Amino acid sequence: MFWLQYMNHFNRYMQCVTETCQPVCEPEWTTPNTVKLELNNLLLRQFSAGTSGDTILIIPPQAGHHATIADYDRGQSLVEASICEGTNSVYLTEWKSATPDRCDETIDDFILSMHKCIQAIGTKVTLIGLCQGGWQSAIYTALYPEDVENLVLAGAPIDFHAGKSKIGMYASLYPMSFFQSLVAMGNGILDGKFLLTGFKMLNPVDRFYGDYANLYNNVHDEAFTKRSRKFRNWYEYTQNLPGAFYLQIVKDLFKENLLIKGQAKILGQYVDLKRITQPLYLIAGKKDDITPQEQLFGIERYVSSKKITKLSVPAGHIGLFMGTKIIEKYWPGILKAVRTVVCHPVPA
Repeated sequence: MFWLQYMNHFNRYMQCVTETCQPVCEPEWTTPNTVKLELNNLLLRQFSAGTSGDTILIIPPQAGHHATIADYDRGQSLVEASICEGTNSVYLTEWKSATPDRCDETIDDFILSMHKCIQAIGTKVTLIGLCQGGWQSAIYTALYPEDVENLVLAGAPIDFHAGKSKIGMYASLYPMSFFQSLVAMGNGILDGKFLLTGFKMLNPVDRFYGDYANLYNNVHDEAFTKRSRKFRNWYEYTQNLPGAFYLQIVKDLFKENLLIKGQAKILGQYVDLKRITQPLYLIAGKKDDITPQEQLFGIERYVSSKKITKLSVPAGHIGLFMGTKIIEKYWPGILKAVRTVVCHPVPA
């Protein structure tokens, strides 16, 4: 009896080892798409096309993970939900992993790339900014308000000092020399593996024990292991960031909170959030420990939008973008609300 139990546990353990040692591959897109535009730091992907109706441009975060966070799987895809709600055209910026020759890129470069994307699309867009893509979208809307029809921000930090954020705590705790040393170790770029380790250390018991315990207990469940393998492939596949871009984010946004102070200087001008007059839709997770709700909802004090819709949903950070129940229950209302009658051409 003892040996039978021993062998059962040993076999289960070896299955877990085999599963966790599978090589990590680049995540695949769920929804068919084509590349509309390629720049040195991004691919503009087009998921649906048309000549009339509303146009959505999704801005995923640049936080070390792949842009498929917005098109993760059937029923877990913001892209798919946007198309199902009748949106005529859906685009997404797929950020490229940084290489040493791009180490000097800053926020300015990525805002300019967003501008080139919208010029290539040729119409005003509804910007949907996810997490770090949210503050990028807010900055873009303040600088180029004529390009944006609606602004949707999900789990996006705007007031970086609001609420209780673990990331904010570490950003204030460590001196700039610590973050500069991380970039120096990557020869001018931030290795995405450093970001991944940082995210894991926010919840070390879950990431270094709980996840493996769950796999051990369910390793004979084929559906569970398939889901676990897919998520691991997305989560563990890392992308690098330009060092200058990363350090600018840490210093100007996380440490000094310059965006809400009107002191963030991008493309030669200070970003004034009061220039945002578009309908504003905010969705935050009640269990989000990466971006507390206060960091997102605080934006309403700084914009000039007359219509502001706020949603607080039962989700953690990643669940905001790929949680099945959140995609089914909450996103359709937002996507219906931002639909417009016609596309307006972008001013030349």
